[in-house]
Amino acid sequence: MTQMCAEQKRKGKMENRKEGNHFPRRAIFHFLFSIFYFLPLTVCAQEAGQEIVANLAAGRVVIYIAKDGIAIAANETRVEADSRPPLLVQLSARRVAILLGAAEWVLPGSGRPPLRLDLELPRALANPTLAGPRLQQEQTSDLEPLGLALLEPLRTVVPQLTRKMDLGADDPLVEMLVVGYVEEYGPEVWLLKYRLVQEPLRGDYWKSRVLRPSYTQLYPPEKGQPRTLVEVRYPPEDVGPALLELLQQSDARLTPLRTSNAQAARASEKLAHGESNKALIDDAVVFLRASLDAIALPNTLQIVGVISEKRGFEWVLAPPAAVLQKAEDVKPREPGAPSLRKKP
Repeated sequence: MTQMCAEQKRKGKMENRKEGNHFPRRAIFHFLFSIFYFLPLTVCAQEAGQEIVANLAAGRVVIYIAKDGIAIAANETRVEADSRPPLLVQLSARRVAILLGAAEWVLPGSGRPPLRLDLELPRALANPTLAGPRLQQEQTSDLEPLGLALLEPLRTVVPQLTRKMDLGADDPLVEMLVVGYVEEYGPEVWLLKYRLVQEPLRGDYWKSRVLRPSYTQLYPPEKGQPRTLVEVRYPPEDVGPALLELLQQSDARLTPLRTSNAQAARASEKLAHGESNKALIDDAVVFLRASLDAIALPNTLQIVGVISEKRGFEWVLAPPAAVLQKAEDVKPREPGAPSLRKKP
């Protein structure tokens, strides 16, 4: 059988702390680039002549947490012909997930439909039996059901990766942003990373498995720290300045926003003072759309959504032919249950 090569050398662990925006090291990009470009999405010939194909969800995701809502905007990064923009999945009325990385898996010639993580996640949450007893027994916070639900479909494809590949310790195959409002807590953003580990079997064959995800809280910031944009990009070789850095550098492409668009100017001013939470959501949406348009490559697909405290999630600019599936609301956390969260 044909395999996509991947490896991760250390065990994943949950991080009960917040970090700044963090991107995997260059090694995974060269790995993925060789897979998705030089080998036209195929890796390591399989004995049966079939090839496992992984299509990337790639791009820049920027999140503006405003006074009365959360604006989410993403631009695609075309890393190969069948790549997708970041995939947004609605989890509940006021919570979404955004998937990046190897989000679609195909086995040509098998007659099976592609395994799409953006569709598998709601199914696993709606039907806990798909995840087995572990999903129900290992919950230590309301985030873990989400993390474990996405882990289950990955566990069905990762064992097919049987060739060794050296990757850095922080090189995830898949990333998931969890964004939304939590009852009696407020807005939050978490980044979950799924890494690989391999063990030698015989010859060139290796046993592959995906680790439990790590959890990093990106918002809210520590007390006294500025409240500003959250940005994550994939693949990691997209190393240009973040949108906030471009604003601080007075990038010429963004200068017109402050002079010709009153709403974008107001949203930009709130960011400059570290007070994004005082901006209006309508201003934040205008700012994100205009600023991402200004720095994007020509003909770049953009998606925009809003999570309103009152109305919940709504598309502002949906992806073409979007398959929108609502997951059942995540079961509320029982009073007193352990939590990863830190109070804002």
